[in-house]
Amino acid sequence: GVICNAPVWSLRSLLDDAGKQLLETAEAPPNKRQSINDDNDATEAKGYLTNLDEIEQTRSFLHLHLALNATDLDLTKLEAHYTVMSQGLSDPTAELNMIAVSNPCVLDDTLAPPGTIVLHAYGAGNEPYDIWNSNNSTQKLPRSEYNALKEQRAQVLWDAVESIIPDAKSRTILSLIGSPKTHERYLRRPNGTYGAATEDLLPDGSTAIEGLVLCGDSIFPGIGVPAVAVNGAGAANAMVSVWDHWKAMDRLKDQGVL
Repeated sequence: GVICNAPVWSLRSLLDDAGKQLLETAEAPPNKRQSINDDNDATEAKGYLTNLDEIEQTRSFLHLHLALNATDLDLTKLEAHYTVMSQGLSDPTAELNMIAVSNPCVLDDTLAPPGTIVLHAYGAGNEPYDIWNSNNSTQKLPRSEYNALKEQRAQVLWDAVESIIPDAKSRTILSLIGSPKTHERYLRRPNGTYGAATEDLLPDGSTAIEGLVLCGDSIFPGIGVPAVAVNGAGAANAMVSVWDHWKAMDRLKDQGVL
């Protein structure tokens, strides 16, 4: 069997013609959006594969990775994680409003060389993709414009960091900015998306192709490492029985691994 954690919007490109035909003629699974919008009107039935193509994508990420000189910085007064609302609490989902700042060296000072710390500030699922193309088209921005846009868009992340460490810029040893294009290129995320909208999550990863099970952030319970780990475990259980799992764990115990 095959467990596929590729983004659901990429599945079509991974299938041969027979696989596409089989999934296209299969019934699309129900989702929360259909229940919300159900007004008892007759709607055109869509195939499973077309349903995947049309699942709504959440917005993308903007990242700021920093290495800072920590000389004379009292780490005991810092927290491991902060949430900064750049525009207030009126709309937490607004574009680049909720900014997360992770400061892992508070928990483990070996994550950076002595006298330094690393920080990660990011807007999760609140950065639009279209502005990263030329004139909101599908054409790439020229490199100089792209770099300038990264600096411009990342200012809100710098503001969040400086609300915690006011002299962060003067302490900077290294700074790296990641855009939706970064997500798209290196993580192969269509449009740099964070994942599927909650209303469109598939109830499970089963498909009409025997031995093909889907998992990932478009399958219930959705986005985030804990959620994806849950449906990944579910996909594994669909392939191998619980009893076979127990036997494998027993062998690992006999080997002293567990």
